Amino acid sequence: MNEPAVPAPSPPTTAYEAFLDTQRGKPSAAACEQWADEHAGDPAQARALVDAGWLTARSSRSGSGAAALALFRRAADGDGEHRLDARVGIVDQLYALGRAQDAERAQEELRTCLDAEPAGSSRLRVIDDMVEVLAETGRHEHALTWCQAGLDAIAADEGIPQAAKYRHGLLIHRGFLRSELGIELDEDDLAAEAEADASLTQFRDSLLEALSQDPAVDAPEDAEAFDGILLRWVREDFAAVRARWPESTASYGDDYDTYAARLQHDAHAYSEAGAARVRIVSATLAEFEEYARRHGREPGAAETRRAFSEWHATTEHPERALLWPPARNGPCWCESNRKYKKCCGAPARN
Repeated sequence: MNEPAVPAPSPPTTAYEAFLDTQRGKPSAAACEQWADEHAGDPAQARALVDAGWLTARSSRSGSGAAALALFRRAADGDGEHRLDARVGIVDQLYALGRAQDAERAQEELRTCLDAEPAGSSRLRVIDDMVEVLAETGRHEHALTWCQAGLDAIAADEGIPQAAKYRHGLLIHRGFLRSELGIELDEDDLAAEAEADASLTQFRDSLLEALSQDPAVDAPEDAEAFDGILLRWVREDFAAVRARWPESTASYGDDYDTYAARLQHDAHAYSEAGAARVRIVSATLAEFEEYARRHGREPGAAETRRAFSEWHATTEHPERALLWPPARNGPCWCESNRKYKKCCGAPARN
C-alpha cells in the first residue's frame, strides 16, 4: 500500500504506464499530478492522482497533509476503481490532520461505496489497505471490523483472484489486532501466526546459508562481542556513488529501495552473527572523499570504505550512528519518511 504503481516487466499497456516507464517507476508527486492534469478523462487519471497523493503525504514539506488530502479528494471524485483507493488516502490524511470525526465519516462513505461494488480483488485490496491505515493510526477496533469484513467477503467467494493471499494477510492482521485488544486468538489466527514465523525462519536460514558462502559482513572468528557497523550512503548521493564505483551495482542494486533492502539484510546478518549491537551510520560522498584525502587512503579501495564507516561511526559523527533496529513506530533509518514497521521493518522485506 501507499506505493506508486510500478509498470510490469511487459510493455506498458496504458498511457499512464508508459509515463511511469519514462520515470523508471519512481515518479515525483508533481509529475504524477501534472500527468493527471494533462489527461483529464483518462481512465488512469484517478490512479495518477492517488500516486501523487501518497507521494505528497510522505514528504516533509509544510502543508503536505492538506495538499495530499486535496489530491485524494480529486481522485475520489473521478471514475474507475482507483477512486476507492483515493478514499483510503482521505481517511489516512484526515487522521493525520487530527480530524478523527471527519475520518470516521469518510470510513462510512467508503463502506457505502464498497457495498455497491461487485466482489473482486480490487475490493479486497481497498479493505486490506484500510486495515493497515487504521492499525497504524491505533484505531484497532475499527481495523478489526474492516479485517473481519474482508475475511467474510473471501468466505462468501473464495474464487476471487488472489483470495488466498489476502486471506493470509488479513488473518495475520486479525491476530495482531486481537492481541492488542486482549481478545483470545482462534485456530486460524494461530495458524497464520505460525506460518508467518516459519516464513521468517526460512528466510533467515536462506540468508545465513548465502552469507556462509559469500559473507556480506565481517565478523570475528572468536566468540568475543563485536559491533556491526554498516555504512549507508545518503539517498541524494546514491546516483553519484554508483557513478563513482560502477562495480557497486552488484552489491548496492539498481535503485535506492533495493540498496536499503540489502542493508537491512546485512544488519540482520550482523545480528545473527552475534554482534553485541548493530549500527547504521549515514554519510555523504563528499565526506568520504575528504576522509580519503586527509588520511592518505586510496578512495577506490573497498578497505577504505570499511575504515571510513568505522571512523565515521565512532570518531567523526557518532550521533549519526543509529542503533538497529529502530523502534517499530519510529522513523525508518533509510530516510523514506515512513515508520520503520511500514518500511524496512515490514514483514515483507524481512
